[in-house]
Amino acid sequence: MKKLTCTFYRPEKVRIDEFQEIVEKLEKDLDTLCNDRIAAPDVYEYVYRLSESARVLKGKEEVRFLGLDEPANMPGDARVDFFYRPTYLGAAIMIRSVLLHPELLGSEDRYGAAVQKALPGLLLACTGRGFLGHGYDRLRGLIETLTVFTKAGAAEFIQKYPELCHEFSDLYIQSMKMLEEKVEDHTVRNEWGDDYTKEALALLKDCRHRVSAWL
Repeated sequence: MKKLTCTFYRPEKVRIDEFQEIVEKLEKDLDTLCNDRIAAPDVYEYVYRLSESARVLKGKEEVRFLGLDEPANMPGDARVDFFYRPTYLGAAIMIRSVLLHPELLGSEDRYGAAVQKALPGLLLACTGRGFLGHGYDRLRGLIETLTVFTKAGAAEFIQKYPELCHEFSDLYIQSMKMLEEKVEDHTVRNEWGDDYTKEALALLKDCRHRVSAWL
């Protein structure tokens, strides 16, 4: 079995290279959780620590983020990379953890309580910009975000827990349908003409492989 340890933190000072390292560690942790066997106690402790790190968004008590700084302090592109993306990855890690250990959504111990408190707010936070990237990267960002969630098992998760955050469930389904339509219409391109059909097809294939009928 592989070891999985949550090392998520928020630096006291803004350092882009440090922010990037934190995001990359979340990406590696998601890959490990999806591809390797992890002891249940490690998963419980990981999601507990991650849940405790989720912060309420000022003025929106129902929303929780894993952003590395306050959104008001970030330009648009940095907000996507270091406010939304850590939240996407954290939510994806928790989605995968719940699929592996459904008791996390029913248990009253500290692990279950932490997940049940944090996960709905994280999922809601993920819908804040419609899964889109920044500027001309809107489409590429959408595909990358949907790929993160699909790899974690979002389609299966939505089937099992559609009302845990219906906003997230609806947006995921709508986004996948929209992408499928773009593929059929040969319009998976951004404003610069960059074509993402290959990436979109791989994403849709992965989703269909995981859940045969969900749309």
